[in-house]
Amino acid sequence: MVHTASFYEDLHYEEGNKPAVKVMIKTDLAKEIRILFRKNQEMKEHKAPYTIIVQVLEGIIDFGTDGQRYLLNKGMMIVLPAHQIHDLIAQEESMVRLSLNLQDHTSKVEGV
Repeated sequence: MVHTASFYEDLHYEEGNKPAVKVMIKTDLAKEIRILFRKNQEMKEHKAPYTIIVQVLEGIIDFGTDGQRYLLNKGMMIVLPAHQIHDLIAQEESMVRLSLNLQDHTSKVEGV
């Protein structure tokens, strides 16, 4: 079966401290998730049980891991191994694509 989705349609940003998290596509191997941040919204320190890939589709994200900070601009990506603690802070309104292993639970992302 073929699936399509657009990261740029039906954009709904959350008010308050938590970003908006939406599963866009789920395959046999992975989940592709869109995270919408308003300026200064953040995801506090957390980790994933599998390797993750984070890509900034719009905006600027201050990404912290392993004692370092990375300023990720539109188009940039970062890959983290399993169990690596990290956090994200939006420097401006931003859209992030998160690629998760299928066995990882989206509820972990939503709860951060």
